[in-house]
Amino acid sequence: MGQPLLFMSQKITEQTFYKYLKCPTWLTRELQAGVDIREPLIRKLQNEGLLGITELELIKDKKVDTVDLDDIDEAAQRTAELMREGAQTIYKGALIYQNWVGSPDILERVEGKSNLGNWYYIACDIKRSKYLKDEYKFQGAFYAEILERLQGIRPVQGYVMRSDGSIEGYLIDEIYKDFRLALDDIEEILNGKKPVHFLTSNCKQSPWFSECELETRECDDLSLINKVWRSEVDVIRAAGINSVSELANASSHQLGIVSGITKDRLNFLQLQATALKDNRVLKLAPVNFPNDPGPSLVIDIESDPLRDVDYMIGVLLVEGESVEYIDFTARDPANEKRMWEEFLHFMQKYPNAYIYHYGWYEIDVFRKLVAKYGAPDSTVHQFETKMIDVLTTFRESVIFPMPFYSLKDIAKHLGFKWRHKDASGLNSVLWYHDWIEKGDQNALKDIIEYNEDDVRATWFLVEWARKSD
Repeated sequence: MGQPLLFMSQKITEQTFYKYLKCPTWLTRELQAGVDIREPLIRKLQNEGLLGITELELIKDKKVDTVDLDDIDEAAQRTAELMREGAQTIYKGALIYQNWVGSPDILERVEGKSNLGNWYYIACDIKRSKYLKDEYKFQGAFYAEILERLQGIRPVQGYVMRSDGSIEGYLIDEIYKDFRLALDDIEEILNGKKPVHFLTSNCKQSPWFSECELETRECDDLSLINKVWRSEVDVIRAAGINSVSELANASSHQLGIVSGITKDRLNFLQLQATALKDNRVLKLAPVNFPNDPGPSLVIDIESDPLRDVDYMIGVLLVEGESVEYIDFTARDPANEKRMWEEFLHFMQKYPNAYIYHYGWYEIDVFRKLVAKYGAPDSTVHQFETKMIDVLTTFRESVIFPMPFYSLKDIAKHLGFKWRHKDASGLNSVLWYHDWIEKGDQNALKDIIEYNEDDVRATWFLVEWARKSD
């Protein structure tokens, strides 16, 4: 199958599909810049892989030939040699066909006829997420496409290995049509086509996010509306409403022309557009937080995906007018269990306290740590019945004039300030890396201050809601 004439310096890699699925404009801006401006550790984090030493531990029982060369052409040459020799497991190899460059974590030999002999290779990536994401599947299809060119047979399945060593497979044919459409679109973008931009939370993964958001705001684009679907924007535009301001000001007659969206949903989208246009918060109903006189706990968790460790549980203990921050920290990844046990011991002192958090993440981590290390039945019951997601509670009652409802987006809009100008979950992981690798005390201090600011911001939102009702 031939390929169109591309800028020959523009390689398509498995990371290209990640960028494309997160924000197609990412590819355009990177093409203009001529370089991937992300730091290597950030690339690793966004690729949802693990540190090499952790990955090797997962395949320690296999007969492994490691490539892992900095020069991609040398890596591809060595990989090809190992494939011709019939190596059983190739770790950190490289596959090249024209301008396609694939770097699967594992190539595994299986029996079957190919250009190589009575064997061929399948690809597997090591990913920390327990969910089989679209970018994983597209990357696997990309490896299969290159392997077909190199060995004369395309693997039927792609594979992902989890951080616990389990492996999940998926059929390439089930996603192949969508993969080819994405590949064709990528090739057109690399040849100069301007992609249709639609602002989503995925765009935040791009190093060009601020430029994307500014452009979207300047256009007053409908994708500024929080959690609006592309299909909804399409039918709203088809009715002649092309911006946030136009939707906010639309008459009932204009809204009546919009098809395929229920009346209640369309009215809610108009309220969101009004909030954005006027830059004001709209209260739809009282925010329903418990009015409990007892102690309250506010929780925020920091995790290092590269090491597959949850390294900090920060707690804000609120008792009347007293507010105290306590951190439970695994200063070494090997101390995760001890950290968890110390946290559980603390929780035993407050068996009836409500536990406030922002978003689903803390619930997910608690479930994982309970399964991994155990917990008293009373504490598990507390996790199941006393946890209050501030974000979910807000969504039921408040419309904010924001495209995104992250803790930082909402709290900063309402006036809360983080001490560190670069405060983010991503930087927390980078700081932890500096602490582990270099013993940097300032990095550890930054993590603790960032976590404390997060729990204080969460409680700030709870108090804001109570005062504004």
